Amino acid sequence: MLCLMQTDAELIKASITGDAKASSALVDKYRQRIYRFIYKRVHNSAIAEELTQDVFLDAFLKLSSFRGDSQLYTWLCTNALRKVYRQPRRSLKTEVEPTLHTTPESLLMTKQTFDEVSKTLDGLPAPQRSALLLREYEDLEYHEISDILGCTPMYAKKLVWKAKKQLRKEHNDQ
Repeated sequence: MLCLMQTDAELIKASITGDAKASSALVDKYRQRIYRFIYKRVHNSAIAEELTQDVFLDAFLKLSSFRGDSQLYTWLCTNALRKVYRQPRRSLKTEVEPTLHTTPESLLMTKQTFDEVSKTLDGLPAPQRSALLLREYEDLEYHEISDILGCTPMYAKKLVWKAKKQLRKEHNDQ
């Protein structure tokens, strides 16, 4: 019987043995976070959904290779980042979804602001952009960022600092 209080390690072990409920529990636990992680990089809900499915498909195929040196979320983010980097840039289109109280004018302003920020972020070198998004949008600690990017925590901190410095420079130049 699947208990809601099972740890990731227990769910992973059960998933590897073919327990569909354990696999489902892992997807339920991480799906939204991985989707948001990907969406913030591709700005397209259809692509983000497709890549999220790919991440989980690959994860379950390779789950037995997960050593447990890092958190499962970190491992999934690393795999998601690889998928995003392999995604053709031309398909990473900007998308702004309307809300209940959206006017055409506010939607246009939001899209223009979003486009400006996205353009500036896209201008950053990939490691800086990834480190900044992981820190500011995913609220990850530097040691978690370093696990995902494959660098030291100090270098992850330096990447975030350089990205912020570049964003300030771009903003002041406009």
